[in-house]
Amino acid sequence: VVASLTVNKRIFKRLIAFVITSIIYLLIYEISKLKGSHDIQTQFVNTFVNSIMITSYIVSAIFLVCYVLCLVNEKVRNLFDSIKFKTKKAFFFLVDWVVLLPICATVASFCFAFLFTFAQVDGTSMYPTINDESTVFVTYLEEVERYDVVVVYVSSEDNLITETTGENYSEYYIKRIIGLPGDKITWQRGILKINDEIIDETYFSDELKRTFKNNYRNEYEFNGEFSYVENGEIVKVTIIPDGYYFVMGDNRLNSNDSRHIGLIPAKNVEGIAKYEFTDSGIEVIE
Repeated sequence: VVASLTVNKRIFKRLIAFVITSIIYLLIYEISKLKGSHDIQTQFVNTFVNSIMITSYIVSAIFLVCYVLCLVNEKVRNLFDSIKFKTKKAFFFLVDWVVLLPICATVASFCFAFLFTFAQVDGTSMYPTINDESTVFVTYLEEVERYDVVVVYVSSEDNLITETTGENYSEYYIKRIIGLPGDKITWQRGILKINDEIIDETYFSDELKRTFKNNYRNEYEFNGEFSYVENGEIVKVTIIPDGYYFVMGDNRLNSNDSRHIGLIPAKNVEGIAKYEFTDSGIEVIE
């Protein structure tokens, strides 16, 4: 009898832990959806973490049925008591994992929803600051400042997208914040001006600056006329309005950015890229 009570307590504790974890997970999931359906963290929760949780729900349901049968049916209880100790040990090992995995998934979903994420870079628009196919660490905890490298959400709903990409186009870009609300910006012949002041972009090497100047072409220039989408209409202004940012890639001669797609709504700035993971190690993004 004592052994049976001990077994019941162990199962009951694990089931309670799973129920509590599930409730916390569902709360995190719903809050992350409210933050925006296109968020990086929502995609993560909807795929990998959800798979873990669904598997755990199924296995836990089976264990719960077995547990209830042991309580209400003496034959099932006697059958369980007759099982060898090694088998029971393996059973509890499996139960422990069924509880542990959802706990890990819940912690991971919390981190990816509210603290940080990792993003894979596809393209050379931020070269040489960030390399193609590298991974960057993105934090949600810091306020966006000028010259921060950020991950932004670009879509046909909020940006000027060419006809070839389609009406439902959406993608994540990684760019540098250049213009803030209230700014006037130009970038001509490799020279950046913010509010009529020439800016020395210290994150560029002198060689790269010379490359920008020597490869002057009209399609690379920005004359100071901003565009953005509001209520489905294209608006043109000469001062960045509240709630928008002007972004450019560091590879200025090969970057699709605010010069072409217009200003980025502040709500579509997902986070700040702080570190780059490459084959040679971890680099601070400046």
